[in-house]
Amino acid sequence: MLTKKIKEKSLIQGVVISSRRVYVYSDETDQEIELENLLINLLRDHGPLTRNELVSLTHIPRSTLYDNLAKMISDGVIAKESVPRSTRGRPKVLFKLA
Repeated sequence: MLTKKIKEKSLIQGVVISSRRVYVYSDETDQEIELENLLINLLRDHGPLTRNELVSLTHIPRSTLYDNLAKMISDGVIAKESVPRSTRGRPKVLFKLA
């Protein structure tokens, strides 16, 4: 089980990650939610997001987040979209609801 307290200004004060469930706590609410449902809600509310944006919104470790995103892509729940850059470098990858 991983517990992470958030020190920066955010609605989420911290998360506890255990297997595929996330416990999100803040001043306003404490709730337990499946990680997949949390990601679906974020993508529905905010539209397509990069992995870094998802990490900053959820405070979940990048590798844990990416593992779950990969599973959701293979299940057809979300889609991965590359956005070409006007300059050199890797294209920006956005995750969106399928």
